[in-house]
Amino acid sequence: MSKKRLLFIAPDHYSFYKVILEGFIKYSDYEVHFIYSNKSENFKYKNLTQRIYNFFLKKFIGRNIKHEYKLKYFDLKLNEYESYDLLYINRPDILTEESLIKVTAKCKKSIVYYWDSFAKIEGQFETLKYFNKTYSFDKFDCEKYGTIKGHNFFYHEENDLEPEYDIFFFGTYDKRYNDLIQIIDCIKNQNLKVHSTLFSYDKNISKKTNHNNISFIHKIVPFNKAYIYNQNTKIILDIQHDTQVGLSFRPYEAMGLKKKLITTNPHIKDYDFYNQNNIFIWDKHTTEIPKSFLETPYEDIDEEIYNKYKLENWVKSILS
Repeated sequence: MSKKRLLFIAPDHYSFYKVILEGFIKYSDYEVHFIYSNKSENFKYKNLTQRIYNFFLKKFIGRNIKHEYKLKYFDLKLNEYESYDLLYINRPDILTEESLIKVTAKCKKSIVYYWDSFAKIEGQFETLKYFNKTYSFDKFDCEKYGTIKGHNFFYHEENDLEPEYDIFFFGTYDKRYNDLIQIIDCIKNQNLKVHSTLFSYDKNISKKTNHNNISFIHKIVPFNKAYIYNQNTKIILDIQHDTQVGLSFRPYEAMGLKKKLITTNPHIKDYDFYNQNNIFIWDKHTTEIPKSFLETPYEDIDEEIYNKYKLENWVKSILS
């Protein structure tokens, strides 16, 4: 008897899709077929003439070679099979309405996961109607739009590095930078070794924002390799975005690596793995980290809760 067929559609953002794809292949009973939803980002003009030609096509006729390339690729991949048993998609807002209609018509059932809030990503709400099962990591979106409350996962448990830092933050240079500086400066006053590595496309950013405890990288670290940075610290620092309610991957990475966490997200208290011995919530009134938090060892959480957040169980839960 042949396997059921799963169609997985996602953009290539920081290679995040690779972790989920590997999980689907390894832990599900499906034959997995993958399609990029942002293939046009890989498009390269053959020469300067083609680039100029496309400029005039867009300006005077409304055609776009890059867009046509994306649609051709998508249709070609989609039509490799006549039908699919199940669709799982991230960032459906990237696809056109026409493509969404085509793909859902080919799938017996469909699942969408919104990894960002509707407030953050425009166009997500309009895609809800196309799917049988809808998940969101944002509890307020779940309450407002009737989506199922989802959660992230961890996929790495090895922790064999001798930590270089007491506290470390790895992320992207963005609006959180001033908050990061304030937190780092407070931590430094406690004679703790604190550091942050930030990604930015701007190669001159370190000259504009010079801080002794912050370094910059300019090449994207794939999602499935980012955990290596967090192996090099005793405590992981997590700073939420302004509109963020759901948890980032850092709390889950901390759980998998069995490391303590400092986070600015107060909603972490609502989760079953919350343990004040392991997780310290930094708020606007915080000036220092309690010694009791710093000096006590990590406390193992209940095995059933720990296993719940492994990639394997996330796959089995999301596809059930």
